[in-house]
Amino acid sequence: MVETGRAPCGLAAFGGELWVGVYEAGTVLRLDRAGNVRRRHRVGRWACQIAVDARAAWVTRDNANEVVRIDRGSGTFARLRVASPLGIALAAGSAWVTSFETGSVTRIDARTRRVTRRWQVGDNPTGVTFCDGKVWVGHGRSAMWLTSIDPRTGRATRYDVGAPTPRWPRCIEGELWVTTEESVLRLSPRTGQLRGQIALGGTPAEAGLARSAIGGVPAIWVTDKERSIVHRVDPGSGDVVDSFPAGPGALAQARFGGSVWISSFAGSDVRRYDP
Repeated sequence: MVETGRAPCGLAAFGGELWVGVYEAGTVLRLDRAGNVRRRHRVGRWACQIAVDARAAWVTRDNANEVVRIDRGSGTFARLRVASPLGIALAAGSAWVTSFETGSVTRIDARTRRVTRRWQVGDNPTGVTFCDGKVWVGHGRSAMWLTSIDPRTGRATRYDVGAPTPRWPRCIEGELWVTTEESVLRLSPRTGQLRGQIALGGTPAEAGLARSAIGGVPAIWVTDKERSIVHRVDPGSGDVVDSFPAGPGALAQARFGGSVWISSFAGSDVRRYDP
């Protein structure tokens, strides 16, 4: 367990570092594999979701209406105005940012830091991921669809998933796993076809950032923010293999250094679990 300050939010692992956005403390932490804080960037309150590549880390600050780009080498900041940013992903040479309140997705050139396009995708876009050559966007509140955007053509397509609030899509080994209000969905990223829905209850938060083996069978980990637990799901049968306690408000997860790290959004730490 590593103390972070209040409300650790998003996690991203890259290049031997685990990046942690700490929402209330307004910091971005860089941890090594042993959990030591190697560097602390003070970006301002509401630091949350993070995406990292070889050049920089990109951090959303929803209530500040900005995305902060942190140069990995120098640690210098660039602040970009984006309305109510929530989810962020790096793909096709760009940062893709969802804006919850404005119903839009913004594409930012990762090199020049200039906005190249915006799409109106409908109510309350949330999480975003890259899968099968397309950017996939989740939606909150009363939405029952996902949106895909083709980076080459700019075409946006809506897919009805038949379940409310498909908020956080994640790409696992070529498939989409999406947490909803009380379940997790499994979809084809090529067709958008629903391949399965697994009822979990509670408030599922993130899936698809970690896999482990249970009795030789791969398992998908799903955090539950409301109940502060993690579910492990057999992707073949769709059965919940087991659930175990995690930190308060278990939210984001990242596989890092052979372990799974989970943020405690209702607490003040990130915790390491060995599959």
